[in-house]
Amino acid sequence: LSYIMPKLHLFVILPFTLLLLGCDAFQHNLMKIRSSKPINVHREHSVEDTAKRRLLGTLLSIPCLSLIPTESRAAEKENFTPFKVVLTVQTDPKQHESSEIEIEVRPDWAPLAAERFKQLVESGFYDDARFFRVLPGYVAQFGIAADPKLNKEWIFCEKNCRALPDEPRTEKNKRGTLSFASSGKNSRQTQIFLNLGNNDGPPNFLDAQNFVPFARVTKGMDDTVKQLNSDYGMIESVSGGLAGSVNQVKAAYYGVEYLDALFPKLSIIKTAKII
Repeated sequence: LSYIMPKLHLFVILPFTLLLLGCDAFQHNLMKIRSSKPINVHREHSVEDTAKRRLLGTLLSIPCLSLIPTESRAAEKENFTPFKVVLTVQTDPKQHESSEIEIEVRPDWAPLAAERFKQLVESGFYDDARFFRVLPGYVAQFGIAADPKLNKEWIFCEKNCRALPDEPRTEKNKRGTLSFASSGKNSRQTQIFLNLGNNDGPPNFLDAQNFVPFARVTKGMDDTVKQLNSDYGMIESVSGGLAGSVNQVKAAYYGVEYLDALFPKLSIIKTAKII
């Protein structure tokens, strides 16, 4: 023991240090080799040497995988795990009965949108919010909070603007999917389009307008969603938007005071919860 202890750095510390340096060096060289231009097949020695280097680099990089914390790999996988949100909806404000819309949120489709939706649900942003625009065959739109204070925080950006950066679209805006409303570059905030029809192509072309699906309805599409009040949406469609439309700025500024006074029939999201 008296012989080994003074030489501990030779037996333990030095080999471990070399392993770390070797991992970095071999990974770097391996990336260079894999990204290099194709080798001329007539240069047999070069091809053979390259094959050997690739094999050696791969073998020597295997120990490096163990240096990546298991927690980090698990967390990365967990970040893309789907989760469910349940909207408890009062389709008719005059009735006390409620029903549910179950939504499967897919971070693997759009991680930024999924995370933003999760934040909004957890903050209570959608509790008592209205489906303020329901156009049959097109969309059911929600995402203006009942509480004007929440709208000042998330929409009017009185403190820190929380516009959501754009991200690639991986899914189409098919019936039952949900996307954040977009009016231009990096303009997504809190409003959600629930697609009542296939809106990826004509006549609505939501895919081309950078509406990025991040979730889909798994329960309630054929009952609760169909019962959402569309009276004002029909008036909007017939009048070309001149009547029946909720003024979204006023709705965000005054909250339920404005909506209940002028649009008392709107369906209500009583609660939104992650399950």
